[in-house]
Amino acid sequence: MDDWERLGRGTLVGHLLECTAQVTGGYFADPGCKFVPDLANIGFPLAEVSPDGNAVITKLPGTGGLVSRATCTEQLLYEIHDPARYLQPDVVADFSRVTLDEVGPDRVAVKGASGTPASGSFKVSVGYHDGWLGEGQISYGGANCVARGQLALELVRERMAGCRDTIAEDRGDLIGLNSVVPGAVASRSEPAEIRVRYAARCVDRLTAARVAEEVESLYLCGPAGGGGVTRTVREIFGIASTTVPRNLARIEHEITEARDEVA
Repeated sequence: MDDWERLGRGTLVGHLLECTAQVTGGYFADPGCKFVPDLANIGFPLAEVSPDGNAVITKLPGTGGLVSRATCTEQLLYEIHDPARYLQPDVVADFSRVTLDEVGPDRVAVKGASGTPASGSFKVSVGYHDGWLGEGQISYGGANCVARGQLALELVRERMAGCRDTIAEDRGDLIGLNSVVPGAVASRSEPAEIRVRYAARCVDRLTAARVAEEVESLYLCGPAGGGGVTRTVREIFGIASTTVPRNLARIEHEITEARDEVA
C-alpha cells in the first residue's frame, strides 16, 4: 500500500472504467463529427492490467461501440480537478504524464500514471435540506411562439413578486431556445415551438406550490395558445463536498439477507 506508482496506475484504470460505456463510445457520439458503430449494442469496457500497473483498455469482440485514443482521452479528463494531484483515499494520483496509444482495433495502451502519498484526508459528501422546488412548464407553438413564451415568463415573475422573501432563487427558460445556452437569442427563423419552464427554490412548500399554480394559470390568464402544462412541487436535498481528516472517518458495514416469508 506504499507503492505510490502502482497505486496511481490502478487509480487511472479504475477512473477509465468507472463510467462503463463512456470509454467505449457512450456519451461520445456526435453525428457527422464522431462516429460510433452499433451504438445500440454498445459493449462494456475491460482492462488487461500488467504487473507494473499499466493496462490496455478494450472490449469484447462482437459488441458495439469503440475504444479509441479519443474515447479514452475524454474519459481520462472526466471529473478530474487537477490531473497532477487527483486526491484519492490511498494515494494522490498523477495523470499528467499519461500516454494513450492505439495498439490494435478497440485496444488502447494506457501508460505513465504515477502517484504520491495520500493527503491524510477523505472526501465526503454531505446531504442537507435545501428548501422546496416549485416548477411549472407550458408549451407554445407556431408563429411568434418565442415572444409568447417570454411574455409568459414575465407574467409569472410579476405575479410572484410578492413572494420574494420566501424565494431563494428562481429561473425561467425557453426550452428549445436558451435553456442550455443562457442568453441565446432566436435566429432569423425562430423555432417552431418552445417550452416555457419556470422554477424556484423556496423556503416553504406553500410558496413552491404557488409557483406551479401560477404557471398553470397561464392557460386562462396568459398568452394565447399555451398547452401541455406540467406541475412539480417537491422537497430539495442539496449536497456539498468537502474533506475531513482520515481519523475522523469511521468505516462501518452491515450485511442484510432477504428471507422468504411463509404465509
